[in-house]
Amino acid sequence: MSHARKPLTLPDALRRAGFLSLLALSAPIANAQVTVVSGTWNAFRDNRSTNDIHSSQGDEVQYGADISGGSAGDFVRAFDPTTGMATGWSQCGPLAVNENFCSSSFKYSSTVINVDDPWRIQFTNNPAAGPEVSAAAPSIAAAPLIPFPTNVTISAGATPLTPVISWTDPAGYVPNGIRINIYDKGQILPNGVANNTESITLTGAAAAATSFTLPAPGVALKLGGNYAIGLQLISGRGGVVTSNNATFLSRSQSYFDFSPQASGPLDVQLPTITSDGVYSFHVGDVSSSSITFIDPAVATGYTYATATGEPNFKSVLLPDTGGGHFTLTFTVDGVTQSVSLDAGAQFFFPGAGVSTFVVSGIDPAAGIDPTNGEAFITGLTFESDGSFDGTMTPMTLTVGAVPEPGSLALMLGGLACVGFGARKRSAAARASR
Repeated sequence: MSHARKPLTLPDALRRAGFLSLLALSAPIANAQVTVVSGTWNAFRDNRSTNDIHSSQGDEVQYGADISGGSAGDFVRAFDPTTGMATGWSQCGPLAVNENFCSSSFKYSSTVINVDDPWRIQFTNNPAAGPEVSAAAPSIAAAPLIPFPTNVTISAGATPLTPVISWTDPAGYVPNGIRINIYDKGQILPNGVANNTESITLTGAAAAATSFTLPAPGVALKLGGNYAIGLQLISGRGGVVTSNNATFLSRSQSYFDFSPQASGPLDVQLPTITSDGVYSFHVGDVSSSSITFIDPAVATGYTYATATGEPNFKSVLLPDTGGGHFTLTFTVDGVTQSVSLDAGAQFFFPGAGVSTFVVSGIDPAAGIDPTNGEAFITGLTFESDGSFDGTMTPMTLTVGAVPEPGSLALMLGGLACVGFGARKRSAAARASR
């Protein structure tokens, strides 16, 4: 890389991303123990939403390739031949949908555009011995930051195990391709990431779709299963996208937890999960005359809040879940009120409504596993038409409130789900199909 032409290079981005500095290595060892599938070397900008599948989050550069014969036991890293700077070796994470898959990522920087001497992608099956296979990373010089979709909704399909996901593309953006992944959170790979069990890429005219029936042909869903949908909007190299990641220039991918249920509301808005465990919604159209249903995983209670400038909550309708008897707490004109509310009874807030309220009393002894995606589907109406970019903040047991052993296990699972953002993962957890 020409330091005269670019004041910052890949090493600067790697330092900022917290990667290790390594000494320059000698020529790659060509022992053919790792063989890359021709035409699969890839690098692209990857805007990732918050998630609980343990993939990294934020504006990333994903890189990798497919390894012939399977990637289990192999490792990948990014390397700058000019300075010898490199990321740490990341263990490959073969997937149910592609046993050859291997990737990792680092934080995106506008200086990582490899116009001159490009940075390289390297593979090995023995990090101590150094790289076995190395190739120049495809340029990401023209890669834009792609925003996330809004109004992501799951609806009843022909059967409970074939729900339909729908979304709205970001204003002014038309993707060249769309990929829908299903992650089974009950299957955790050795690198700590939930297993990608289904994947389909919509290309050409099919990329104009704004809905898709789950799952892709393959492994069937299970009632009560603990899943996440990965919805990717993709811009291709030269405007062309195929199922091969090598065609990707940039993408956004957002994650939405769901659990197939035998019955429930027809249209439920799905949240993403922030790094501090808050469920975040992006609903573009709410009103006082229709109920908006939102669906997070279950804890012992929730604090609901609208975003600044959005209409107040007008009413709330709670599900027959977690005991079916709750306490609703809210404040009107400076006076805090608490009322008992049963499942299925729509409660209308007094006056001009409220911008925040708390639901408590969800019974952890009801046998609901918070990590299994069981639904606490809440119906909301609003004082006026508008949008809803509000949040639900989960409540968990406090120290000293000790449930029976079975319930304790459930709640510890809930704490693990809610508090995922505080956990440190290996560099391999940065991989994402």
